[in-house]
Amino acid sequence: MIKLLIDTKFLFPSLICLLFLLVSIPGMGRQKELNSGLTLAIFDVDATPPVGSWLAYDPMQNRDDLGLRAKGIVISGSGLPIVLCAVDWIGIANESQDAFKATLAKAASTIPSRVAVHTVHQHDAPISDWGAEKILVDAGLDPFAFDSSFDRIVLNRLEAAIRSALPNAQPLTHVGTGKAMVERVASNRRIKGTDGKIAYFRSSSTKDPKIRDFPEGLIDPEVSLISFWNEDRPLAVLSYYAVHPQSYYLTKVANPDFPGIARYMRQLEVPEALHVHFNGAGANIAAGKYNDGSKINRGLLADRLAAGMKKAWENTRKQALAPADIFWQQEPVLLPANEDIPNIEQEMHRQNARWLTNNMQKLAWYKRQESGKKIEISGLTLGNARILHLPGELFVEYQLAAKAERPDLFVAMAAYGDYGPFYIGTAAAYQEGGYEIDASPVTSEAEPVIMASIKKILHQPIPKREASNSYILREESDTPIRSIHEWKEKEKVWKNNMASIMGTLPSRESLSIPTLTYTDSLVESRFIRYQVSFPSDHRNNVTAYLYIPHQSKNRPAMLVLHSTGEEGKRIVDGQGPLENRAIARELAEKGYVVMAPDYPSFGEQKNHDFSQDGFPSGTLLGVWNHMRCVDVLSQMEAVDPKRIGVIGHSLGGHNALFTAAHDTRIKVVVSSCGWTPFEFYDIGEAGTKNYGGRLGPWAQERYMPAIKNQLPDAHLPFDFTDIIALIAPRPVFTNAPLQDSNFSVEGVKTGIHLLAPVYQWMGFPDHLQVRHPDSGHDFPTEIRKEAYAFLDDFFGFTPTKKLAFE
Repeated sequence: MIKLLIDTKFLFPSLICLLFLLVSIPGMGRQKELNSGLTLAIFDVDATPPVGSWLAYDPMQNRDDLGLRAKGIVISGSGLPIVLCAVDWIGIANESQDAFKATLAKAASTIPSRVAVHTVHQHDAPISDWGAEKILVDAGLDPFAFDSSFDRIVLNRLEAAIRSALPNAQPLTHVGTGKAMVERVASNRRIKGTDGKIAYFRSSSTKDPKIRDFPEGLIDPEVSLISFWNEDRPLAVLSYYAVHPQSYYLTKVANPDFPGIARYMRQLEVPEALHVHFNGAGANIAAGKYNDGSKINRGLLADRLAAGMKKAWENTRKQALAPADIFWQQEPVLLPANEDIPNIEQEMHRQNARWLTNNMQKLAWYKRQESGKKIEISGLTLGNARILHLPGELFVEYQLAAKAERPDLFVAMAAYGDYGPFYIGTAAAYQEGGYEIDASPVTSEAEPVIMASIKKILHQPIPKREASNSYILREESDTPIRSIHEWKEKEKVWKNNMASIMGTLPSRESLSIPTLTYTDSLVESRFIRYQVSFPSDHRNNVTAYLYIPHQSKNRPAMLVLHSTGEEGKRIVDGQGPLENRAIARELAEKGYVVMAPDYPSFGEQKNHDFSQDGFPSGTLLGVWNHMRCVDVLSQMEAVDPKRIGVIGHSLGGHNALFTAAHDTRIKVVVSSCGWTPFEFYDIGEAGTKNYGGRLGPWAQERYMPAIKNQLPDAHLPFDFTDIIALIAPRPVFTNAPLQDSNFSVEGVKTGIHLLAPVYQWMGFPDHLQVRHPDSGHDFPTEIRKEAYAFLDDFFGFTPTKKLAFE
């Protein structure tokens, strides 16, 4: 045997050298830095369609030397990754926005709500709207410019580019802001007459010298730059300027027009950084005063915009950037619709391709709006800078108002996000008339909706970051989670822990939609209440009330779960002895489609034999039955399958959470007196005396009998906070009364404190709501009113009737 002797005086220096060598190994020190700090990845792909395909207004015959690009950045290290993307197309609308956001989110390992996709709005470029395409194809019409074949190619390119870019992400240490005037480019398109109405329209290229000679009008003359740095090295430069980006068009040649040329010129001068350009609120702004359509003006306008960009670059001031300086938020809005828009559906059969390009996305948007589909207005905080992401073609007044709202901040605005709502004027503009207003699918009521969201985003303080919150740290680590993939890995742990007590759901593959048996019906003034039953599997049945409002189609639906009581589903119909429980009836009165099932061992299921149902726990059977209810609801013509929620009190309150954790089709949860962390659960001596331990009530066969094996001092491997974290960022509204003897309000407060950073981290702080009425184990009128308003707002639903207490 050889004995190794080590002189300890050499040990410490040797370790220092070893550590130095490890850090010096190429990539090792940088990888540690990338795992703990902010990073920026860039992507840039060709978005030029092939010759012969449709541009927005004509079949494409050629492309210019620059072509069209789709460019953007991915910011990682502060919550889930954030993706900003600008495309040299005229517009990306409705279902296409959904597809772009979903694809980019998947590639960047984030969620779609943290992706902003905008177009620069060049007119010799494609338009994308899969909703418009479907309407045309379903009507037997040629989709022309809305053919989505090339869209899918670009999406594949973007996905591949982002996946390739992420491993090469660079440390992000600073953000820069700069602005400067742009001379003799933008002018207002709308020129009023003496009567206050719009008398002249100054287009992108205005040949009439009389119209060109009118004053420049109201514009935002500044170009704003936000740059991202790795110490002294610029990584990306984002520019924002409000103007219609046309010098001349209808050339049948795909080209990025003068903003694309200006962007390219800046790329040549600062080649180490990716240059991405966003169009601001330029709906009523064009180059018409300085452009008569002469071909030479494209280069002149590009020179002037590039000169402003250069000056803004020279004016740039940098500030250090840390994860706590970054915050993403969004405000979903439902814009009021012009009720003439449905006429497009009849008119489209008689019109040409160019007319379809200008109108079909409005019809597709109207149909989405009618079904409560909201558009997200989002904001990105970067230290003292704010970037606002807005839909449609906004009037410049919105951009100027946003800057005036927070003169202490550096505010930039990107419009032309979701192109569905097309022109969005100010309230005053709808009295003035003009082309933009005649073409607008929204009404004057859009202004207060948009401005309220802008103000909320601009005045929202950055939430204090809970760096030690275990939910947003990697498993057994103090390193923050950086991607949705890592979050899903934690979700697997919570699901496995939950399954160890509840059991695992049977496979849902090849499940057919149950056939309902109708055993009774009751016609009310607002709805018909059916008594139904259907098999949930070969051993078990669901018995339920089904409420169908009169003249129902494509409505939101609610799964309503009753509290403990022999009456079962009759409780939520208002037939029980307690007040404030008629949740199902009230929601049906408001116009929701409602299904209210019996929980096994209550109501028509009072004789249920848990030993014969084939499920490891009553809780899991309840979840299974409730998911089968969602199966039924999602296939009903009366129901919009994308707008299904769940609400319950007490027993129904925690079953609402359990069901939503297992079923992502449930989009919103209201839990009344339904949960508290298990360490806070204590009903007193009765728990130990009658059930064998503090958590003994949960060990009953109708709940989770596996807990019996851990009594009297059970310590469960999962908790209600895990359940809600699994549901996040879907909205959860909790009613936790101050005097609730079943579920400790102090426990709920502790749980909400633990969960709030999760919702903030995902960018949805308002999706976690809690109320603490001064009552006992009850669902008081005022709290139900708030809960129903929460549902109405989330679903974008205008009730057909208001309840007496609303």
